[in-house]
Amino acid sequence: MDNDGKTAGGRRRWQQWTEQEARAALEELAQSGMSVAAFVRSKGVSTQRIAYWKRRLAQTGPTAFVAVPLPARAAGERAHIEIAADGVAVRVREDIDVEHLARIVAALAQRTRC
Repeated sequence: MDNDGKTAGGRRRWQQWTEQEARAALEELAQSGMSVAAFVRSKGVSTQRIAYWKRRLAQTGPTAFVAVPLPARAAGERAHIEIAADGVAVRVREDIDVEHLARIVAALAQRTRC
């Protein structure tokens, strides 16, 4: 009998979620169309865990842009900005339209939540 993930009494051990795991679970719940009660029964998690992560992730709010000073460069040389997240890197020219960059960052954020 496999006892991985269980206590000596046969009960399931509690395992903490990472933010990425919580986001994935909440996305799965949203896509499932199930009630929270039905979803937690099917996944073997508590309603308190779902409620906790909903509250915690709601508090983080949207990401804001932060001004970053760029080093001096030679005349005619174009500087680039590189954004890396979860194994994906995006490199853009520094003179990119801010709205376009915001759409790229939003798409990258969506991709890394999956």
